[in-house]
Amino acid sequence: ELDPQVHAAWERTSELLAGLGHDVEDIDAPIPPEAVPAFETVWAVSAATIPIDPAREGELRPLTRHLRERGRAIAAPAFADALGALNVHARRGMAASAHLDAVLVPTLALLPQPIGWFTQDDDPAADFERQKRFTPFTAMYNTTGQPAVSLPLHMSVEGLPIGMMLVGRRGDDAGLLALAAQVEAAAPWHDRHPEIWTSGHP
Repeated sequence: ELDPQVHAAWERTSELLAGLGHDVEDIDAPIPPEAVPAFETVWAVSAATIPIDPAREGELRPLTRHLRERGRAIAAPAFADALGALNVHARRGMAASAHLDAVLVPTLALLPQPIGWFTQDDDPAADFERQKRFTPFTAMYNTTGQPAVSLPLHMSVEGLPIGMMLVGRRGDDAGLLALAAQVEAAAPWHDRHPEIWTSGHP
């Protein structure tokens, strides 16, 4: 689910791209929600395989320990199935957007959250669920190998940044950077900063 301000910013970015002469069309999400369980399995196993001195395991953050425990409990056939399913979703996602120069999604689904929002109840599983709600788009593109760039295009009414992510065709880093440069020239943000930077506070 998108925060209403994030959704409005995404719509404004679509209008900006159209105003720059690009054809903009809505499509279904190239990588569907059905890919999430496979992604979680691969993510957890990946966390479990990072070499850590067992004596220092307790120094890890609760979420990291939770993912490592979850990963250790996954059998090899289940991991292989998840890896295969994720590969299929990634390839289908690239095929579904192959006719496009770029895909536009919000960088985050929610506005920046207060410190402690993720860990508010000391439950690492709940922390992970909040992280999925917070950033449901970016992680999936780690599976496709496509270039992507996050642009800090908008601000919320509270003065919080709202980013938009453009995902290019695989191997077309130059095309994506050219598009990002065009957008930045049309809607520059280099002089945008939090009010506290100039308020005289330390």
